Amino acid sequence: MTPRRAWTVCLAALSLASPAWAQDRLLDLLGASGAGRTQASSAGGVVALPPMTGPVDPAEYMVGPGDVLQVNLTGGVTRTWEAMVSPEGTLFVPSVGGIPVAGLSLLDARRVVTQRVSVEYRKVNVDLRLLRPRVMLVHLAGETRHNGPLEVSGASRASEVLADTLLAPRSSRRNIEVRRRTPQGEQRIPLDLLRFRLTGRLPRDPLLRDGDVLFVPVSNSHIGIEGAVGRAGQYELAAGDSLSTLFELGGGVLADATDEAILVRFRDATHMDSLGFRVSDVVAGRFDVALRDGDRAFVYYIPHFHRLEHASILGEVQRPGAYPLEPGVTRLSDMVRASGGFLETADLAALRVFRADPKSGDRDPEIERLSQLSRRDMTSSEYEVLRARITARREDFRVDWNRAKGDPDLDMLMRTGDIVRVDPSLAAVRVEGEVRRPGLVRHEANRKVSEYVRLAGGFSQRASRGQVRITRAVTGQTLLAREVSALEPGDLIWVPERGDVAVWQNTQSLLLVLAQIATVIVAVRPR
Repeated sequence: MTPRRAWTVCLAALSLASPAWAQDRLLDLLGASGAGRTQASSAGGVVALPPMTGPVDPAEYMVGPGDVLQVNLTGGVTRTWEAMVSPEGTLFVPSVGGIPVAGLSLLDARRVVTQRVSVEYRKVNVDLRLLRPRVMLVHLAGETRHNGPLEVSGASRASEVLADTLLAPRSSRRNIEVRRRTPQGEQRIPLDLLRFRLTGRLPRDPLLRDGDVLFVPVSNSHIGIEGAVGRAGQYELAAGDSLSTLFELGGGVLADATDEAILVRFRDATHMDSLGFRVSDVVAGRFDVALRDGDRAFVYYIPHFHRLEHASILGEVQRPGAYPLEPGVTRLSDMVRASGGFLETADLAALRVFRADPKSGDRDPEIERLSQLSRRDMTSSEYEVLRARITARREDFRVDWNRAKGDPDLDMLMRTGDIVRVDPSLAAVRVEGEVRRPGLVRHEANRKVSEYVRLAGGFSQRASRGQVRITRAVTGQTLLAREVSALEPGDLIWVPERGDVAVWQNTQSLLLVLAQIATVIVAVRPR
């Protein structure tokens, strides 16, 4: 007889005197599997658990077939068993036998197992733990993308199972029901999934049980909130909703909300009633109203709340930058004073103010149509309309500081977003167009237009000498050269190109003149 078989016979004999002690030693000796295997003997010693949001509440978790439980003995005997609840709902414990635990809470199952094991194993402490939750089936029904059975963990809650990928566009998110069969009859547990996701508040989010039905109805009743709230919009109506619930779903009141608001509701299919209330009363809990389908709350904004107007001054000043302004009060001179005044290099005769036109980005069909025509194809009125509209869309103004500082009417009021640009002084006149050497010519008082043209190399062969124009640096106005008595620094002399005249047009004009002369001769010749 081998030593191993001898130990087995001895232990079998001793089992008559001490069954529990002998069975423990037999399990060690024979390497028993299944219900008697310890946790350390499992593969790798690592227990794979499904993802869980937190610890399982023993009073809430219901034990069922497939749960892997762990029985721990400490004291006179130290043992650990892993056992799976059988399909019949029993837990097998060595030397004790099967213990019915299915349908009991984990807390009640712990008490029942402790009572049964303590009879066989005296003077020991008994503990029952949930080692691995079971995989069970629940059912999806109603307005979902996947109706039918669904495998979930025994530790799953309803909100974890109902992912957005399972819900259809018209699925209710606030009136979901968990339908459960109990010995007392069917139990229906409401679930407000949207409120949980928007506010974190979910009064009831039960652990699912075997055979639970998650019923998702169609969303068909709505309430809304508009105005100065965090999430203005329309929401599904749920049982027990009130004005405070609507404010909670809407993300709360913004800081720029007035204290006055209004609730509008349908009295019948075509008539509406309105109810005024104070937002502070709802927030403080002093006022609340139960809501009905179609109710909508309106919360008003405080105009220009925390709005700070500002404008900028850049260039040749002591402190360039942005400065706050008071609309209707702050003028250009105030901006200059706030920036510390001009530098010595500033060109005071041509301050530029850029002011964005709110319509500058809009299409103007008339400008687009006229811009495609040549000057010859336009009538005089169309040409003036084109110039007027282009000028009206300009975003920059020129100001002569020497004149503006002494005349309140020329000291312009500033608007938010205005940019004042102070360029360095440039004592030169710009000559462009049909000249031989276009560019800048040094400015000298009393120098005539013809002298500037001569210094720029003189007229080119295609120059239209009689149509020379001057664009003023200060005003931006364009004038004929013969209308300008003296030029200022920064002015532009533009020499246009002489227009081409077709040979046929010259011949046609000549024939027309000859025909008119012949007509006069015939009429005057005596008969």
